[in-house]
Amino acid sequence: MIIPNLMVSDMARSFAFYRGKLGLDLVMAMSPNREVLSQTDGRDAVFAILSGQDGQLMLQTAASLRAELPQLAVKPGFTGAIYIRGLDPRLVVKRVDPGEIVKPLELQWYGMLEAYVRDPDGYIVCAAIADGPPVV
Repeated sequence: MIIPNLMVSDMARSFAFYRGKLGLDLVMAMSPNREVLSQTDGRDAVFAILSGQDGQLMLQTAASLRAELPQLAVKPGFTGAIYIRGLDPRLVVKRVDPGEIVKPLELQWYGMLEAYVRDPDGYIVCAAIADGPPVV
């Protein structure tokens, strides 16, 4: 299993996006003192694991991740997209602000209905569900 660990600038803002808008569930979160937080809105967390659609995503504050890996002296962000199969893009585009939509709903030639959105740190997330027969 591959689980991305995203460097985030504001955990509460990332929680609002990934939990509130994308509907991911909290698996666990960690405070700066390494205490496990079972319930949090992210303000008191430096690390979290979220789950949804048979996958997981880790979020870690920039300060916390840089303390572990000083080589990460860059701002949050990367080139690429996080593809979440099974997350209904029709619901996602209703929940996000219009300015967060990078690419609107589109049925791809391979049968996936997709929409791309930008999270608060600039990461691109694709929500996708099978919505038609693949074109061969």
